[in-house]
Amino acid sequence: SSGINAEYGSKMFARLMIATVLFCIGGSYYYRNSAQDFQIYTTSENENLSIKYLLSYYKSSPLQLQKLDQHYNLTKVENYKEHFSDMEYLDNFYYYNRRAVENTIKKRMETVDTVCESMNEAIPCSGVHLYQMNELGVTWCPVFKAGSTTWKNYFIKKFVNIRLSNDLSLLKDRLLAAKSKLVEGKQLYQDESVTNIRFSVVRHPLSRLISHVHNAAKDSEMVAMKKSWIYKAIVDNRKGLLANSSSNAFDTYTKELDHYFLWLTLKKAYSKPYISDKNPFLHPPYPLLDDLINYIRSGKINGHWTPAWRWCNFCANKLNYIIKLEEEPLELWYLLDKLGLWSERIFFHDVKANSSPKLHNQTEMCPNLNNDQIEWLNKYYEYDLKMFDYKLL
Repeated sequence: SSGINAEYGSKMFARLMIATVLFCIGGSYYYRNSAQDFQIYTTSENENLSIKYLLSYYKSSPLQLQKLDQHYNLTKVENYKEHFSDMEYLDNFYYYNRRAVENTIKKRMETVDTVCESMNEAIPCSGVHLYQMNELGVTWCPVFKAGSTTWKNYFIKKFVNIRLSNDLSLLKDRLLAAKSKLVEGKQLYQDESVTNIRFSVVRHPLSRLISHVHNAAKDSEMVAMKKSWIYKAIVDNRKGLLANSSSNAFDTYTKELDHYFLWLTLKKAYSKPYISDKNPFLHPPYPLLDDLINYIRSGKINGHWTPAWRWCNFCANKLNYIIKLEEEPLELWYLLDKLGLWSERIFFHDVKANSSPKLHNQTEMCPNLNNDQIEWLNKYYEYDLKMFDYKLL
């Protein structure tokens, strides 16, 4: 009997080894834990999820998972962002909540389709802002002030050999041309692989505006964006404050503004120019949210404030995934998983961990908007607010 047991043991060991090898190198595997009702997916090609965690979850008993839940409070979504520096925690939290995130994004994409179908107006053309990364099987639409810099830097690092800057123009050869055709309601482009996954990241419109204004206050940005909007926005919005001033006050104060910009351009090579105490254009010497909003209301178009749905033409381009910056890193982890970029999450984690915290309470950030501005913003960003379930201002 001992010989039989030994032979049986050898056979079982051999089968176990074969099963282990097949598991490690075989294509795709699906496992489902009925007690916790979640599904984990991985492939040997894109390593969506690490074998380490796949095995740990597959072997976990309901009791072990319950202990993990109690230790990390994984079911409390509002707590997970407090552990952003803990990579292992984020991975565990993502695996545990993947099904819920998937359902949230699926419903979001359905809402986008529903809003598009309800539009009575013709879809305006604001140009094509899709970038193909055919080597990765993805196409990206950058919504400025919604994490686009991180993705831009990632793609530049990936595909540009010699980098003198991190300007988006370095990816201009990947910008899809206007040549396209509409097939079953979806816009298809000549230079894009038909199998590419299209994605974008959005953010509350007002948060985008506030971020843009804060960034514009930097000396380097003041110089870079002077001609594109800052100079005109400041002058046009504040010149009304000169109604009771002398006739030559406008010329005097604009000259002071010109001298100030020259001083910034020359990197403060000489002493700061004289600024009149009553010069409205230089008190403060940078644009305010009020300046920006009234400039936008004059009909100016720019990717930093154009509604995301219009900039990316969500209705015609039919993106596969649109995540919200406010829901990172959880939705970002999901996106990287679906794009086959799971192993790249360390790059995004490091960037996010070193960035300044984002504020999400729009009311607290800008309490001085008047009712007319608020009404206009709600109308201007109406479809962004509806598509992505953002609250009205």
